[in-house]
Parts: sequence; C-alpha cells; structure tokens
Amino acid sequence: MTDEQLSRFAKSSGDRNPLHIDERFARRTPYGRPIAHGALVAMAALGSANEEALLHATALEMQFKKPVVPGGEYTVDVVESSEDKVRIEVAGGGRLALGVAVTIDQAVAALPSPSNFERPAPPPLPREYTLEDFTAAEVTITEPFAADVEALSALAADLGAGHVPAALLAWLAAASFTVGMLVPGRDALFAGGRITRTSAPASGELTVSVSAADERTGFVSVDVLLSDGGASAEMALHTFLRPPVPEPDRERTSRFLPPSAQLAGRKAFVVGASRGLGAALAGALSTQGATVWAGFAESTEQAERLRDEFGQERIRLLQFDAFEAVRAEGGELDGVVVSAAPPPGDTILHPDATQATLDFVSTSIAMALVPLAEALKLLSADGWLVVMSSSALDDPPAGWPHYVVAKAALEGAAVYCARQTPARVIVVRAPRMWTDSMNTPMGRSGAAEKEQVAAAIVRRILAGDATGRPEILTPEELTEGAGTAAPWA
Repeated sequence: MTDEQLSRFAKSSGDRNPLHIDERFARRTPYGRPIAHGALVAMAALGSANEEALLHATALEMQFKKPVVPGGEYTVDVVESSEDKVRIEVAGGGRLALGVAVTIDQAVAALPSPSNFERPAPPPLPREYTLEDFTAAEVTITEPFAADVEALSALAADLGAGHVPAALLAWLAAASFTVGMLVPGRDALFAGGRITRTSAPASGELTVSVSAADERTGFVSVDVLLSDGGASAEMALHTFLRPPVPEPDRERTSRFLPPSAQLAGRKAFVVGASRGLGAALAGALSTQGATVWAGFAESTEQAERLRDEFGQERIRLLQFDAFEAVRAEGGELDGVVVSAAPPPGDTILHPDATQATLDFVSTSIAMALVPLAEALKLLSADGWLVVMSSSALDDPPAGWPHYVVAKAALEGAAVYCARQTPARVIVVRAPRMWTDSMNTPMGRSGAAEKEQVAAAIVRRILAGDATGRPEILTPEELTEGAGTAAPWA
C-alpha cells in the first residue's frame, strides 16, 4: 500500500477519515501515522480470489486484526477455496492483519453493476460522536451515497484486483464511508463485519442505525442498508469508538500535587513535553515554581495548549533545535526529563518483523540519546536527570519485544549517566497510562492517571534523597494510594 492509494480510496469511496489521510491527526492515535482503510485492504485481498466465484458472492465477512501501514510488506494467502467459500488472509511481520471470507452460491444470478447515481457532495468532515450519544438515544441516519465505481475499479486494478466485481467494490466503499464518516465517525476503529447481498429499491441511499453500544469498551455495532436494486447489501459492522484522551490540567494535577514554590528559580528541560506523561510532568514541575522548557517535535497544537493551561511564564515552548534557545538565556539547567518516544505499535519476534523491530529501536534511542547528549552539557553538577522507562520491562507484553528492547537500552544509558556524571539519575518504570498511544479498549482499562504518575516523580525529585545510582521508581511507588495499576499483558 502507498499513501497515494489511500488518498485515491478516500476520494473514490468518500471515506476521508483523517486516520487514513491526515499525518497530524494520525500522530495522536495509537498507530502514530496514517493507516490503510480496512476496506481498501480487503479489496486488494479479494484480488486473490477467482473472478467467477466473486460474481456469485452472497456474503462477505471481514475481521481486521492489525493495521496495515503504507510502505509495509504483507503477504496474501488463500487459505480455503471451495465451491461455496473462499477465505483469504493478509499477514505482516508474522501476524494476521486481515481475514476475509466470501460465501458463494453458483445458483444465484451474477452480481449486477451498481446503479449510475449522481455522486452527492461528500461531507467536508466526519461526524463526531461520544459513546453517551449512542446510549442515551436512538441514532438512525439516512444519507445519499454513491461511490466512484470507475475510480475504485482503476485502483483495484493497480492492486491486482481488477477482476473484483464492481458491486463488491461499492459494498466495501459504503462500509468504509459509514464507519469513517457517519457512525461512529471521526474517532472510529473498524473491527470487522458481515455484508450480505439483498434486494432493495434503487434509491442510492444508506440507512444507518446503531444496534448496540458499550460504554466500558467503546464497542459500537452498526446496521446498514445500501439501497441499490440488485446490487443492494445489508451490513452488520463492528466498530470501536475512541474517547478523547484528557489533556493535563491544573485541576487534575493539584489533586495529586498541591501547588508550591519549592522549585522557584529552577530551570528544567522536558524532552517530549507536548503529549502524555511528558506533558503531565512539565505541567507538574511548573506548579512547583519551576521554569520548564517544553521541547517537542511536531505536536504544536498540544504544546500550545500545555503552555496556555499552565501559563507562559512557566512553560516555554521549544521546537526542534531547542538547546540553542536554552543557551541563549545563559545559566545551567537544574533538571532534564527524557520522555520522547515513538508510538509502541505491535509486533512479535519473527523473521518478517526483524527490520521493523530494528527500525523502532533505532528511532527510540535516537529520540532519547540525541537530546540527552546535548542536555548533559547544560545540566548542573547537582542537577537531576529523569529517564522514562516502562513497567513492561518487568512484565513484557507478548506484542512488545521491540518496545522492551528499546526501553532496556535506554535504561542502560541511564546507568551510564549515573556512573559517569555527578547528576542524580532517576529511572521511571511507568505503568500503563491512558494516553494517545494507549487509547484502545484494552489500553484504557485499568490504566493509571498520568497526572498521578507525574506527581509521584516530582515528589521524588523534591525529596532529594538518592536511593541508588540510578534510582528506580517502580509502578507501585508511582501509583501508591490508587491501587495497583493494570498489567501490560
């Protein structure tokens, strides 16, 4: 898959959800970058099926297991092929990304082409819902819909799926448009579903209703009718709705760390301060009177919100070549926090995943060591260095070998700094927290509050009593008083 193919599918299907085509938006998701539309991946996978069989398709089932990213390498395998069923699997890095099954009935007439409806103007933006919207009232939508079948067919041909019937392409486009633009809309994740051939008036409309919604997991079940004569389809689509991640603020921070002037006149530099624990820690330090240089790479909007929330007299934003600005003001730094890291993603130890693992480890180390090397030049002899590690080192999740290796390497750098510099070094083995990178159903469940973790780190800094070289802050110490944080696995 390529970014250009994602853009073409977005235009021809109408599914312009920013998760697929907006780099800045996708950066704030667990994937950290745009991912392919699930329906586009299914369309490409169907290219491995027999054309005659697809013409007599009566149902299409899809299960989206892992995201497909542009530029990644994937294999497509036909794992079952009989008179009445074809099953296809798409895998990458040794893990299943998509399973698609086509039910076939040679006794039914071949699928007709979709009607040539005039395409309605696409909605400029996807709809936005909360889970409360779906549980508090019935949600039903009727919307005109017509995919650009000619453009979809050309895209399918480029993907080796030029023989896939136009009706199947239209079904997939309608499913993608429903999930990404209508319900659940902007913050949706498409998990799978079943599309069944039916007959309905050729009205060129989508009728969409929510049949179930679970506030605990974010699961949303959507029923759809695509009305297009003989090319009509009924759909039962399974999705998840990602709730917005709360940004750090003064009120939540003060619940765990009362404001004080204990760090008045002190200067700290936080690498990776625009999001997650880095942002929470920058805010917490500022509430203790410190001047915080908040370093960030690309998340400008979130960095500006951090500054506005905690005050520009305390939070100073620095992008990219940040240390030049620090040097320009003169003086030493009293503290440095290394919190920058790429989104963890998911992989396994597998020959097909080796390069992705090496790339992740290399990126992670570069994001930490490059600013660390510069910061050490400015750190005072009696200053402190906080390095963000993870409790995953104690309880490694099955899908995170790359993450564990990267954090272990970072802890090695912290040990080196503790031995070779006079600075006080604190390694934070942070528990799972509800952040952009962990905004998934399993990631949210039982997660610790990042403000609580940040408060515990600041309290350790203020205590000033070194308990080791380096000091290790455990998940239990970071969440003391709030119960045990949920394990990673």
